Amino acid sequence: MAYGAPRGGRLMSVEPGSPLAGAKWFLLYLSGLASILIAVLVIPLLSLISIGGGWIPDTAMNPKALSAVALSLGAGAVSASFSTLFGVPLAYMLSRGDFRGKSLIQGLLDLPLILPHTVAGIAVLLAFNSRAPLGQLLSSIGLRVEDSFYGVVLAMVFVSSPFAVNFAKRGFDSIDLELEKVARSLGASAQRVFLTISLPLAWRSILTGWLMSLARAVSEVGAIMVVAYHPTVAGVLVYELFLTRGLKAAAGLSVLLLIASLIILTGLRAMEERR
Repeated sequence: MAYGAPRGGRLMSVEPGSPLAGAKWFLLYLSGLASILIAVLVIPLLSLISIGGGWIPDTAMNPKALSAVALSLGAGAVSASFSTLFGVPLAYMLSRGDFRGKSLIQGLLDLPLILPHTVAGIAVLLAFNSRAPLGQLLSSIGLRVEDSFYGVVLAMVFVSSPFAVNFAKRGFDSIDLELEKVARSLGASAQRVFLTISLPLAWRSILTGWLMSLARAVSEVGAIMVVAYHPTVAGVLVYELFLTRGLKAAAGLSVLLLIASLIILTGLRAMEERR
């Protein structure tokens, strides 16, 4: 399908060599099917904006709502940074290494993406609650997980870290291995090759992974409700507003989260266009 404005004022144009060239009725059939999914995606968002937009002034004046949004973004940024800091070395090992258990690690990385959110929260809480060995260790240094900022971050890391690792790995995979081999043959250490060649060439993918991890962390609700219901993040507060004040009241804060998501999406699109 051609990019840019369609030729001849038509709504859609097709490249001459495309399999869809000359298939007007089939193209209309595909467009009809595609429009159904587009409608399912767009209509709820338009409804949210039209109804929730009127509640934005009230939401913007609500200290609890603003605090919840700030907490979501702050904890999400910490979570994404943690996932990137420790995920990039793992991504490089998975991209360049060949070791026993590699397939298992890759499978485990994808598991949080398909787990039900509440199950993810239960798993995190079982491992890090204050009575578990790891939880006792964290509590001894002031990092109690239950109903704390650290618990929010930990739940976010569990569900969002695969994005940081997978995108970083994709960036390392795209680098020509010959560049690293030549640098090594000229006497550069493995550490220097990683810091001066691999990281600079993969930085866009790493940043994309950070943004995706941030977006996923901010959107999390189920796991956070299980691990750390308080302090209240924005997604949990939306649910509270829905239960206590109704659908329209929850829509105002939902629009603010939609705006935050659009800002993150804009950053992702900008990164993609620069590649």
